[in-house]
Amino acid sequence: MSGLIPDPGRSQGFTLLELMTTITIVAVLLAIGVPSMRSMIQRNRVSSASNDLAASIAYARTTAINRGQLVSMCPSADGTSCTSAGQNFEPGWIVYSYPAGAASANKAYDSTATLLRAVDRRAGVSIYGLQSQVITFGLQGQLRPGTALAFLTCARSGDTGIGHSTATVHGVRMDVNGSGSTSTLNLAAGASCNS
Repeated sequence: MSGLIPDPGRSQGFTLLELMTTITIVAVLLAIGVPSMRSMIQRNRVSSASNDLAASIAYARTTAINRGQLVSMCPSADGTSCTSAGQNFEPGWIVYSYPAGAASANKAYDSTATLLRAVDRRAGVSIYGLQSQVITFGLQGQLRPGTALAFLTCARSGDTGIGHSTATVHGVRMDVNGSGSTSTLNLAAGASCNS
């Protein structure tokens, strides 16, 4: 019973040695865990942005087939017009269609088009189209013209600029062949993310 009564000569709590040992262990775990967590977040951002781009391309192609109309996609910063920033899809993009016979392939969005989908900016990644600003799918789902396309998606540390493909966070290259099918592959560490 005497073990339950506190000894007035003995203080309760942690010793300085116990506290310092605990702080050291926590610091080591954080030093190992934080960089791994950052890399995991960047990998997820690259994967998510690449998947969103692939989904929009598949949507545009399928819609072109189902509606029997030309369906186009272009980079867009505001979700209502094509940007003049060339092949940079980082600010977002829009998918739109024209009534049959009203437009030619690769025409930028205007008031005669029907907006089908707008995708917002992707934080922490750069998305670059290598060939064309406006992408158009024909009535059978083929690219118009039939030239294959490629997109590069890479993680970046700041809000602007071209991303980097590193050993821990690989960039992704998505190829779209003339028939409109897509395939992806990881970029090598140090590979260019804009050419």
